[in-house]
This record gives sequence, structure tokens and C-alpha cells, in this order.
Amino acid sequence: MTEKRSASAERGRVRREAILDAAMELFAEQGFVLTSLPMISERVGITHAGILHHFGSKEGVLRALLEREGPVPHFGAWVLDMSGLDVVAKLPDYAEIVIQHPLAMEWQFQLFWENRHASDPMHEEVLHDVRIRNHIAEEIRSVLLTNNEAPEIDLEALSYNIFAFVIGANSQWLVSKDDELLRRSYRRYTDSALRVLQGQSPNHEGALPLV
Repeated sequence: MTEKRSASAERGRVRREAILDAAMELFAEQGFVLTSLPMISERVGITHAGILHHFGSKEGVLRALLEREGPVPHFGAWVLDMSGLDVVAKLPDYAEIVIQHPLAMEWQFQLFWENRHASDPMHEEVLHDVRIRNHIAEEIRSVLLTNNEAPEIDLEALSYNIFAFVIGANSQWLVSKDDELLRRSYRRYTDSALRVLQGQSPNHEGALPLV
């Protein structure tokens, strides 16, 4: 009896994973809103009722997927774990995370876009833009104060600029999938941002403009 229960539990686990894999592909391809449970069930090869049995609803599938995938490659989860000037200096490391998770990047961009308004159902769960920008600004400010450095920098605008660069660069990469260009863009942007924080002009050869 124990072996039968164990085999049944394993089949259930495998089926759940197959459902989540199919859902992630479909959410990445066309978004959560346009993906239906019958579409997921067709891709997996099970009935609509089978998905409801495991997850209860389409929202249940999404929440299980968020729990399984974790925060990677969400920039917010990554940068909130950084401290000091690492919020800038380690940006090229984040580019490698993006490159390693193409499907998850597609899916998260779709999810963020569909929940960009405060009234959208999962807005609070997937968007943390103000928190991200505040964290970047505060970490940079703490370093400058500790080092008794006070270059005239609008940290609010700089953190906004950094976040905007990440979103823009990643969205361009999703279109082109040019890994080396993404790496170069992150390295050059990081170099320019660090020069600004050191009180230098970012306008050296090959630099990118910053506020």
C-alpha cells in the first residue's frame, strides 16, 4: 500500500511540474491574460479538470509558478540583495543572469506589463519599482556619506536612470538575443555610472550619458 501511495504521489508531482512548465511557456508566449486553462491542458495532454484538481484556478497556477521559479531573474529581487556600490558595480553580473534565463525573462516581462496598473490583480505581488529605486539610492547615499564624499548627484534621478537602463537593455535583448551586445552595454553603463559617483565626467570615449 505504501509503495502504491508513493508511486501515486510521484505521478502527481510529475504532472504538476508538466502543468507548470506548459503554463510558463504559454505565459511567456502570449501573457497570462490571453492564456486559458484549456490551452494549458491541451499542451500538457490532460483535461481542464486535471489542472483544477492540482491548482484550483489559473491564478493558482500562476502563484505556484512564482513560488517554484523564485525571484530570478527579477531585477528587484537581485538588486535588493546588493549593498553599497554593488548596486551599480555588479550590474554586469545581472546581465549574465538575464542571458541564462530567457524563458523566465519573457514570462516576467509579460507578467509585469499586464500588472503595471495599481488596479491590476497582481500589481502588488510583481511590481516593486519604487522600493527598488529607493534601495539603489539609499545604498549609494550611505557609501557617499561614509566616505565623506558629496558629489552633486541627484540620486533619485540616478536610481531611476539605472532601473530604466536595466528594463530597456533587457527588453532589447529579448528581441535580438545578442548576448555579447547585452554584456557590452551593461559594462559600459556600469563604468559610466561609477564615474559619475566618483565625481568624474561620464563623457569619456564610449561612455553612456547619465543624469
